[in-house]
Amino acid sequence: MPNDPFVILGLQKGASQSEILEAYKKKREYYAAHVFDEGDAGAEAARMLEVLDTAYQDAMTYTHENATVDSGDANQFDAVRAAISAKDFVKAQSLLDDMYYRGAEWHYYQAIVFYEKNWLNESKKQLELAVDMDPENEKYKKALENMKRKIDGTNAFNGQQANGQAGNGQGQQYYSSQRTYSQQQAQPSAADGCCTACQCAICADCCCECLGGDLIRCC
Repeated sequence: MPNDPFVILGLQKGASQSEILEAYKKKREYYAAHVFDEGDAGAEAARMLEVLDTAYQDAMTYTHENATVDSGDANQFDAVRAAISAKDFVKAQSLLDDMYYRGAEWHYYQAIVFYEKNWLNESKKQLELAVDMDPENEKYKKALENMKRKIDGTNAFNGQQANGQAGNGQGQQYYSSQRTYSQQQAQPSAADGCCTACQCAICADCCCECLGGDLIRCC
């Protein structure tokens, strides 16, 4: 068994933290499904789970310690925050796309941009990645918890709407909050909905702590 954590995870040494996390989850899911197999197969699966856990931690540590920042990008997240404050989400996304190192904070800001596009499910996935990478960060955990509540509330509301329409015999299909980008462009931003936007910890947190209180106009 190789000792190189990247070899164990099936990755190149230059892999990003996002790639490391995805490879780790995929391999861990495979071995977890075989841990209760009889005989040597189950024992080997249990051993590999421990090996993967160690490889994941070592690979993440290596990537963090050897992350390179491009010239002029020392304050890269300051530029992202400024773009979000100015509600220039196209620029914010472009800045994020140009970043090589994509750690927990990167996924947190990607979640904010997705939220503003009303891509709630994608925003939640980014927050889950942030929490996985930095599980002790209260900002990420609070944002994820509130995002889950917001999605649950939105789905419940859509379900009530659909039931009401079915009762009226119209049979109209209702979709989830995850819409296409072209549809969202024709709709108001999530930042324009006072009651809904301010319920989400992403906006509340960013508004209060990161962006000087002007991300959400109504809060």
